Amino acid sequence: MLAAIIVTFFGCLAVVVTLTIKHEFIDNRLNSSAELWAGGAFNQISSKPAELEFYRGSDIPSNLQSLEPGVHKINVDGRKWHILIAEDNGEKYAVVDDRSDYISLELVAVIALFLSFVAAIFLAVLIGRANASRVISPLTNLAQAVEQGWKPGTLPGLEATDEIGVLARAIEDRNVKLVSALDRERLFTADVSHELRTPLTIMLGTAEVLSSRLKDSPELLGMTERIRRNASDTALQVGALLKLSREPDLTEHVRLNLRVLIANEVERYKPLVRGKPLEIKFFSAGDVFVSAVPELVSIAVGNLLRNACQYTEEGTISIFLNPTEVTISDTGLGIPQKVRENLFVRFNRGEGDFETGNGIGLSIVKRVIQYLGWEVRYEPLASAGSSFTILFGDSLVKTDSGSS
Repeated sequence: MLAAIIVTFFGCLAVVVTLTIKHEFIDNRLNSSAELWAGGAFNQISSKPAELEFYRGSDIPSNLQSLEPGVHKINVDGRKWHILIAEDNGEKYAVVDDRSDYISLELVAVIALFLSFVAAIFLAVLIGRANASRVISPLTNLAQAVEQGWKPGTLPGLEATDEIGVLARAIEDRNVKLVSALDRERLFTADVSHELRTPLTIMLGTAEVLSSRLKDSPELLGMTERIRRNASDTALQVGALLKLSREPDLTEHVRLNLRVLIANEVERYKPLVRGKPLEIKFFSAGDVFVSAVPELVSIAVGNLLRNACQYTEEGTISIFLNPTEVTISDTGLGIPQKVRENLFVRFNRGEGDFETGNGIGLSIVKRVIQYLGWEVRYEPLASAGSSFTILFGDSLVKTDSGSS
């Protein structure tokens, strides 16, 4: 392209020069010769232009008699003439310049210029490809290795001393640090999950024993039930976090009935709305089956449902399930605009009533949904309140007729 631009520039310049020369050597020479001849001094010149012919009055050829004063270009018997018609003391005269040889030479020059242009472009392509294979090839190999993945220490260009080497070593160093950080996160998540399972199991067992012994004490039985429920929720979340620490391709997905799972979540969070003029309604056209991880789906739906129960004081929390999505809507306070801007960002909290949370619930929902390959959307309601929709994406979906 650079060669094409440069050659085009010089080609245009050559055309301009050619036209300028043509004007100077043809038109101006015709005018100067005509003025000299008309002035009477022409016969005194020892060296007259051999290619010029001069005619006056009746000597002018018949095919030129009708021409008006000025410069004309005509073809006569295959020859190209430049003719100047003028008048001297009322008498018409003509100066004829046969430019056939010049025009032929000009055509040859134009063809040569065009061939030079094509040759220059072809040569530029050859040189460009040679330089590309020598200069660009290492960068291309580096990009392909990064795109396809590489084993540590095998990245092309690590030993190079030029800019490619600097770039390759920087990519390798950053990759080592990222892999190390991911390994530490996975090990930490696995270790914490493993260490928490034993005390949670003990808490659940103790809560069940207390529940059996405190049947005659409703107040204490309610407190024991809260302990058992929170211990069970924590154990579920620990298991889900352990699954999140694995690669999505390594996590086993099962055929899951979303209607049953959501119904269980509704029952689990009903205690949160006791004492409030608030009702939870679940609508489903029937059983909806997807391929997913039950613990992760429970966390996503549970967090959205818990937030709705926490920030809604009266009205209705509605859950709508169909074969492609589930929507959880409430008649609560809604989400402030400041919070919406970074709704799923960790530790993003609002003001006032929204400061009671820790700001990680929705970020966990987002992470879980992305892990499952699904999508979550938020939409504010016109009459206050919020609406969250989880779309199941490409999960295997099957719906059985029925109602709930």
